[in-house]
Amino acid sequence: MKIGNRLFYPRAFLALDRQVVATVCRALGDLDSCEKMIFWLREHGAVGGRGIAAALDAGVAVIKVQRLAAAWTRERVGGRVAGA
Repeated sequence: MKIGNRLFYPRAFLALDRQVVATVCRALGDLDSCEKMIFWLREHGAVGGRGIAAALDAGVAVIKVQRLAAAWTRERVGGRVAGA
């Protein structure tokens, strides 16, 4: 993830398959890096109250996380458009 002029690879990603991380990040679309990081770090009820990395590590299906990421993105983008 690029924040400012620096690239970061969150520690939580190290235990995950690189393709899985890429799939979830792509589902987050054009959200900025900070919003993507918030998605990864916060706990989500839809995945058992866990953070995304922990949920994936616990066996939650990638497609479920991908759908959650897409919904999260729609919610945020829709909020920006409505507030404009």
